[in-house]
Amino acid sequence: MFTARLINDPFSDPGVYVKFKYRNDAILFDLGDIHRLPAKEILKIQYIFISHTHMDHFIGFDHLVRVCLGRDRHITLFGPPGFIRNVESKMGGYTWNLVGNYTNDFVLTVVEVHTKMKITRQYTCQEAFVPGTCTGEEAFDGTLVENPAFSVRSVCLDHRIPSLAFSLEERHHVNVKKNALLALGLSTGKWLAELKQSVMRGDPDDTPITVKAAKGGQAVEGTLPLRVLKDRVIKITEGQKISYVADAIYSTDNAHKIIELSRLSDRMFIEAPFLDEDRERATETYHLTAKQAGTLAREAGVKHVSLFHFSPKYKGNGDALAEEAMRAFRGEK
Repeated sequence: MFTARLINDPFSDPGVYVKFKYRNDAILFDLGDIHRLPAKEILKIQYIFISHTHMDHFIGFDHLVRVCLGRDRHITLFGPPGFIRNVESKMGGYTWNLVGNYTNDFVLTVVEVHTKMKITRQYTCQEAFVPGTCTGEEAFDGTLVENPAFSVRSVCLDHRIPSLAFSLEERHHVNVKKNALLALGLSTGKWLAELKQSVMRGDPDDTPITVKAAKGGQAVEGTLPLRVLKDRVIKITEGQKISYVADAIYSTDNAHKIIELSRLSDRMFIEAPFLDEDRERATETYHLTAKQAGTLAREAGVKHVSLFHFSPKYKGNGDALAEEAMRAFRGEK
């Protein structure tokens, strides 16, 4: 289970922060101005997915490095074609002659995403962020991250340059039925997190799970087969899905990709810079209108829409963008 929120208001730099409820980590979509994020939240970030490197989507990189420097952190960043060059240019703007003395190591893994392949390169603080050995080209089928808890997929959209859109989907929710737990005489504790991980990994039913019970006022450990716990105390429900669509022109190809990527999302974060009366300007700048954003969300069958990336020309009139998008989302003319 996770929570997702915009880190800035709709007129400011894009960015969505996703915090996992039962995990001490987070992910970030886009890397605009992140000064509103407390350092303790930045230090939880494990993955960052960047649509493209226009300044308002990437200027937060320097602040990210500043917060993480001198700490044991490993962050993986994904970005569009040319992304490795962009990151190396950023790191090359600083002098790193003293970082070899740091006892902690800050590691960046950078993944450059192309239509059918991806390139990975790693940089470490203790080696002064000298470009590491490129792993070469790997086949890319649309999935960027896949683990027992969630997966992240991506498509490449046209913004006059490649611009990536993303979807994040949980495998499922694994919940503990507290009443059933008590009926078995079991107590709560860290072992429940390990039980959930075992379920999400799809471990065999005969896997022994260490459990804790309270007897005579004392904690007692034992084991039970995973099958018993799954049958008695675990409830599995459908996981959440969110999608993130930043800068892109409205075209047949883009629309198809956005709809398929975002289909049945619980929440869709989508840019809505212009009113439809200014769609000529939107087309010139390769952006969506609010009406187009709402229409795409409706056609994708999403449950909720969150709008961002409003053009400064509508300052003081952001409600007009939201109203136009929501009318389209509801199918109203």
